[in-house]
Amino acid sequence: RYPDRVLMVLTNLCPMLCRHCTRKREWHHGAWVRTPAEIEAIFDYIRQSRRVRDVIISGGDPLTLSTQRLEEVISRLRQIEHVEIIRIGSRFPVVLPQRIDDELCAMLSKYGPIWLNTHFNHAREITSESAAACHRLLRAGVPVNNQSVLLRGVNDTVETQLKLCQGLLK
Repeated sequence: RYPDRVLMVLTNLCPMLCRHCTRKREWHHGAWVRTPAEIEAIFDYIRQSRRVRDVIISGGDPLTLSTQRLEEVISRLRQIEHVEIIRIGSRFPVVLPQRIDDELCAMLSKYGPIWLNTHFNHAREITSESAAACHRLLRAGVPVNNQSVLLRGVNDTVETQLKLCQGLLK
């Protein structure tokens, strides 16, 4: 659909099993993490596809991987000259904010610019811990964006969306 970007799915592991997940079909296959050979094939594709300038690292959730394993992927992406943008999709800042630790933030700051797209769906998910996790990412130079899913009966009113947006901006 978008010839200038690639979705790099590293695992189907995730801290949540959201009913609206676009990849829930993967859950029936059991838990998996890409093998080194599979990851090498992805890198080969990206290196050969010179139009690719944007890589979205996703899953499942790529932050289920160790910081060291994630760094291996990110550092190799940064070695590909035509890759300009690296984005990470993660729900960890919301559901397990302790994962956003100093080690992860220091690693991400070495390879910037890297954007993190997270997934707050309701203002009640903005806790002091999740806010602190986003703050750590921002201080490490990682812009944080949000992708909210509109859920009937959960966050489908103007008032609820306004509280979410204002809470995230704060």
